[in-house]
Amino acid sequence: MIIFYKNSFFFKYMRLSILFTVYFLASTSLYAENAYIKCWQNAEGLTECGNRIPREYYNQRVRYIDEQGITRKIKEREKNREERESQSKMEQLLAQEAEKKRQTDEYDDILLKTYLTIDDLLASLNARLEIIKSRSIILDSIIELRKQSFNDLVKQAANMERSGKKQPDWLIAKLTAARKDIAALKTQVVEQKDNTKMIKSVFAHDVERFVISKSDRIKHSLTTTGQSNKHHAARVTCSGQSECDFYWGTANQFIAESATTNVLYSTEKVTVTDIPHKTQDIAMSLSLSDNTLNSNNDAQINKLITLTIRCNSQREGRELCASKQVSKLLTSYRNTITQ
Repeated sequence: MIIFYKNSFFFKYMRLSILFTVYFLASTSLYAENAYIKCWQNAEGLTECGNRIPREYYNQRVRYIDEQGITRKIKEREKNREERESQSKMEQLLAQEAEKKRQTDEYDDILLKTYLTIDDLLASLNARLEIIKSRSIILDSIIELRKQSFNDLVKQAANMERSGKKQPDWLIAKLTAARKDIAALKTQVVEQKDNTKMIKSVFAHDVERFVISKSDRIKHSLTTTGQSNKHHAARVTCSGQSECDFYWGTANQFIAESATTNVLYSTEKVTVTDIPHKTQDIAMSLSLSDNTLNSNNDAQINKLITLTIRCNSQREGRELCASKQVSKLLTSYRNTITQ
C-alpha cells in the first residue's frame, strides 16, 4: 500500500491539479455566459437584448441566447421581500393541508381496518352506550337507597330536636358523610351523561368518515347503468349549490321511503339508517362526494351520490341483498335521482 503524506510533492501536485480543473471549468462557463446575448423586459414591458444587463434589470427574468439564436439558459426573476413572505406562507398552508390530509387518511385507514361494515361500527357504539346506560341505572338505584338512609337520619335528628336533646357527634358525622356520598354519586351520573355525549359525538364523526371513505374506495367500480350487488352511484351535475341540495334532498327522501330501519345519522354529506336487525330489514347508507369526471364547465358542480343497501348478516339477509327486490331498489334510486 502506497501512502502519500500531506506535505509530499505528489499531494501538492494533485491539489493544484484539482484547483486548476475547477478554475478552468468555472472560467469556461463564465466565458460562455458572457458570450451569450441577454434579453430582459424593460420598465415599459418591452423586450430588450444586449451583451450586458443594465443594473436596474439584473434581478429581472433574463434569457441567455447563443449566436445561433438558441436559448441556452433562463434566470428567473428574483422575488422581492413581500413575494418571498407570501410564498413562505403559502408553503406553510400547503404543508398544513398535506399534514391534515395525511392524518385524515391514516384515521380512515384505521377505521376501515377496525370495522368491516358500518353495522359493525354502529354495533360497537350501541354496546358502549348500553354499558353506560347500565351504569347509570345502577347509580340511580344506589342514589335512591342513599337518599332513603339520609332521610332516616334526618328524621332521627328532627326527633332529637323536638325532644330537646342535642344531636350527637356521630349523627352529625353520618349526615355530613351521607350528603357528600349523594353529591359524589350525582357527579358520577353527570359524568356518565357527558361520556354519552362524547361517545355519540366521536361515533358521529367516525360514521361519517367510515361511509365517505368506504364510498371513495368503491367509487371507481360504481356505474350509473345497473350496478349489481349492494352499491349504486348516481352522478349528478348541478348548475348551482341549490340544485345540488335538491338532489341530496331527493336522495334522502328515497331512503326515508325505502329503508325499513330508522335514520340514525344525517349530515350534509352522509345519511345512515339503523342496523338491519331483522332478516327482512333493508338498511341504507348515503354519501355525497365530489365527482371530477366529465367536468369541463367551471360553472357546473359535479357530485356523486352513492347509495349502499345493507341487509342482515344471516343467510336470509344475504339472500335479500342479492334478490331482485334490492336490484329494483337500486334501479329505482338511479331513476329517481337522475330523472
